[in-house]
Amino acid sequence: MHLPKEEEILFQHYRDLIRVSYQRGIPTYSNFAGFRDMELGFLALEDFYGRNQFYEHLHYQLYGGYGDAERKIFCFLGGDGSRGLPPEGVLAEEDFSGTESSLDFPIACIHISPVNKRFCEPLSHRDYLGTVMGLGLTRDQIGDILVEREENPSSCSCYLFCKRDKGELVCSLTRIRHTTVKAEIVDFSRSGWQPSFREIAGSVSSFRLDALLALAIKTSRSQGLALVQGGNVTLNGRCCTENAKKLQEGDVFSVRGYGKFIFEEAGSLSKKGRYRITLKEYM
Repeated sequence: MHLPKEEEILFQHYRDLIRVSYQRGIPTYSNFAGFRDMELGFLALEDFYGRNQFYEHLHYQLYGGYGDAERKIFCFLGGDGSRGLPPEGVLAEEDFSGTESSLDFPIACIHISPVNKRFCEPLSHRDYLGTVMGLGLTRDQIGDILVEREENPSSCSCYLFCKRDKGELVCSLTRIRHTTVKAEIVDFSRSGWQPSFREIAGSVSSFRLDALLALAIKTSRSQGLALVQGGNVTLNGRCCTENAKKLQEGDVFSVRGYGKFIFEEAGSLSKKGRYRITLKEYM
């Protein structure tokens, strides 16, 4: 397996974490992993255990502070995967409903908000990320940033996930651009935050990945094929390079540079041989 130098370094780091977890029988945790980094983690698991010998929920867990997180932390589970887990050996869905779970993921959730909503400006994801990285944090120490738009369009706040040991540093923020802010560690499960969606309805000839991509991002199937083959598409959290892969209702796919989508509903076959379907795009 030939990887670029930076990816090879991260791959070996993941493999070291897996080895330590296996030998000591303890969970080990990575930094936040993005689109490509997660795939390197899966490759490291396959390399260590063998492609057909590692099992989801037994040798690893992924979590980013909330259920729909894009950027997540690997928890590698030692030995046979049973140590450090509940008796059944798998984590229930409710274990990941908030900022705490049966595994102690080192994640802090920071709520950043304007001190005075009357004297603030609209702040974007880039504004928050740039300011936090200006404190000395690297991108892999920062998870998702959920920007909240309030009733006043010129006022906004955000929930920012970071490594737990960086929480106090992020809370030292007092200004983003020209806006005075306050930052505090909160329990995200009590925030009441809900994702917002945009509905996309249309018809497709099949439930193949390339057909759904064409509807989701308004591109030709040939362009969608190039995105898939280029490793730019994930399906249910894993990189998918099979353009003919058939999707089912509830499947979640992401396209780098375009967004994240849910295959919400499939209708019946029309007389013209097409299916009416509904997708939801995360906003």
